[in-house]
Amino acid sequence: MILLSFLIFSNNSEAKEFKSKFNFSFELNNNYQIINNFNLYEIYNSSHDDPKIKQQLNIFNQRLKEQDVEILVNFKQSILDNISILVFDDNYKVDEKKVVKQCKKILKIEKKFGKRKVNLIECRMHEDPKIADWSMYRENESSFFENVLTQQIIFMFNKKEYVITVACVDKCGQTKNDLFQLVKSIKF
Repeated sequence: MILLSFLIFSNNSEAKEFKSKFNFSFELNNNYQIINNFNLYEIYNSSHDDPKIKQQLNIFNQRLKEQDVEILVNFKQSILDNISILVFDDNYKVDEKKVVKQCKKILKIEKKFGKRKVNLIECRMHEDPKIADWSMYRENESSFFENVLTQQIIFMFNKKEYVITVACVDKCGQTKNDLFQLVKSIKF
C-alpha cells in the first residue's frame, strides 16, 4: 500500500497543467513544452543550443505557418517525437461499427498526400476524454515519413473534432502513454 501511494504521488508530481489555445487544459509530464506561433522563437533563442533541436524547431516553424496547430515536445525524451493538437469545426458520429471504416478512410487520405502505402496497426474506440461524444484511437506507420509511427486520438465535443497526434521515432511506448495521459486529463 505504501509503495502504491509512493508510485501514484511520484507519477503525479511530474505532471504539469497546460492551457491549450483551443480552450481546454490538460496535464502532461513537466518536461513538455507547448510550441505555437507566439513562443517559437523564445524557445528557439533561449533554451536550446543543440543544432539538431534548432533544426527541429525550424521544421515546426514551417508547420505553424501552414496550420493552426499546437505542438508539444519533450526534448529531454526525444528531439524527434512530438504531439500535435488540431481542432476543426465538424460534427459526425463514429461508433464500434464504424471505427475501422473511419480509420481506413483517414489512412487512405494520408496515403494520397504522403505517398507511402502503410497498414493500420491498431484501430478502436477509446474511453477518454469522458466528456467527449465519442473518441477513437488509431496507430499506423507514418504515410509521410519512413521509420515514424503515428499514434492518434480523435474525439468529438461540442461540434468540434479534436485531433491529437503523436509522431514518434524513438520512444513510442512512452509517447503513447503521454498521449493517453493528455487526453484523459482534458478539462474544458
